[in-house]
Amino acid sequence: MNSLNQKKTAEAACIKFTAPFRAVCSITRGGLPPRGRLALLLLATLALFNCDALFDIAPPKIEIIEPQEGVRYWNLLPCKLEITDNRLIDRVDIFFDDELAHTFHEGAIDTGFDFFSLESPPTTLNIVAYDEGGNWTEDSRDISLWYDVLMGSYNTPSNAFDVFVSGGYAYVADESSLQIIDVSNPASPSLAGSYDTPGYAIGISVSGSYAYVADDHGGLQVINVANPASPALAGSYDTPGYASGVFVSGSFAYVADYYGGLQIIDVSNPASPTLAGSYDTPDDAYGVFVSGDYAYVADWSSGLLIIDVSNPANPTLAGVYNTPSRAYDVFVTGNYAYVVDGYSGLQIIDVSNPASPALVGTYDTPDLAFRVSVTGSYAYVAGGDGGLLIFDVSGLP
Repeated sequence: MNSLNQKKTAEAACIKFTAPFRAVCSITRGGLPPRGRLALLLLATLALFNCDALFDIAPPKIEIIEPQEGVRYWNLLPCKLEITDNRLIDRVDIFFDDELAHTFHEGAIDTGFDFFSLESPPTTLNIVAYDEGGNWTEDSRDISLWYDVLMGSYNTPSNAFDVFVSGGYAYVADESSLQIIDVSNPASPSLAGSYDTPGYAIGISVSGSYAYVADDHGGLQVINVANPASPALAGSYDTPGYASGVFVSGSFAYVADYYGGLQIIDVSNPASPTLAGSYDTPDDAYGVFVSGDYAYVADWSSGLLIIDVSNPANPTLAGVYNTPSRAYDVFVTGNYAYVVDGYSGLQIIDVSNPASPALVGTYDTPDLAFRVSVTGSYAYVAGGDGGLLIFDVSGLP
């Protein structure tokens, strides 16, 4: 029944309902006192000209708070609605692409829908709300979901701590070894080769034909991977601390060396790496990223250190940002440093002025945030028990 027919039906009911009052007024025109006749006339007038007061035909009102228009969500779609009506809400049906997903029996809805296991995400959210009088209304919103689909996997023999992708290969720092995985077919990755390192492989960087492994107490291991099926040791450098992270830029390997701070190793001759310079960080250096003349070091409880390495033999401190927890890793792109900060999640820091870094955004993570990489508009965080977390960072100023 459309709204016009509902209105006509209600008006007919109003006329029928007030007929006795009109009859009473006619019969008792001379017998009722003026005030009594006036009261009956007022009641009849209200019934005739304000039928909604007696017969509620107004449908519920729907306010869609979330999902927001134009916002792209990853896997979990928030659903926050406010349904209001003169009567009690009987039920609210939630549809995705015209398929019923859930029914609620309240007007205030604050939940979420997980689309992780779906082969393809829905594109439309539909809400149909009913009140106790049988009146109903509907609303809809186009939705945009970015969701991850597991394309493939490879079970490494130990604990995978870090990965670097180059060409058709994924180079995995797998605690006890370097694992080289052929990922040219992502649906079916296969082992191409491996190399057992003397320490614990926990960081990896690849440049040209060499893989540089941060090997904990094994220092820096330089491995020739020109033939991925037969990787071979090219050289090594015994750092003073525990090599935890590595970044190669030009002829230098920058090693986050735990209590050994930042070690800058000249690898122009991979067979014979030599120390070029070092910087003694105030805490334990876990991760490092180099961009331009600066090395960005995740230095545990000291946060983010920005070190001028324009002269590798004499690195100097340019700036500091003290993160709230413990900085494990850092990735720099453009004017921003993305720092994974333990249980404080992802910290995004504007480093356009290295001497005065400033916080511009944060993202909470459900567990310990350990590693980070940024591609395009997305930050990918290794989040401990939270697994892989993907954040849309396109909205930065």
